Amino acid sequence: MKKIFMVLALASVSHMVIAQTALQSETDPGRYWGHFDVIKMTSKGEEHINVNYNLSPKPIGNTLNVNLNTPNPMGLSLKIADAAGHTKYTWKPEQAAANYNKQFDISGLAAGVYVLNIYDAGNSKVYSVPFTKQAAAN
Repeated sequence: MKKIFMVLALASVSHMVIAQTALQSETDPGRYWGHFDVIKMTSKGEEHINVNYNLSPKPIGNTLNVNLNTPNPMGLSLKIADAAGHTKYTWKPEQAAANYNKQFDISGLAAGVYVLNIYDAGNSKVYSVPFTKQAAAN
C-alpha cells in the first residue's frame, strides 16, 4: 500500500512547474532582458530549464517585440495584462519550440504600466515581466 501511495504521489508531482527568481537588467537602454528558471518536478527530481527573455524596443511605444529562448523545445504562451490584471492580448503558438519571437501591436493600449505573463504548456503562470508603454509621440 505504501508503494502505491508513493508512486501516485510521485506521479502527481511530476507535472509541477515553478519559476525561480530571475535576473533582469536595466543597464541596457534598448531592451528589457533577463532570464529565469522553470523547475519541473520529474521522477528523477528537479529539472531546471533556463528561459532567456528579451522585450524591445525600450522605451516601448506602439510595438512590443518578445523573444524567448530555451535550451530545448518547451510549450510557452504569453498574455499582456494591465495594472488591474485584465488580459489585453493573448498568444499561444501551435507547437512547442526552443525559440519564440512574437511582435504585438499595442497601439490600442493607453500609456501606462503593463505586465507580460509567461505560461507553461499546462497554462500555469511561470514568470511575469513588467514594462511601461510610453505615450505615442506626436
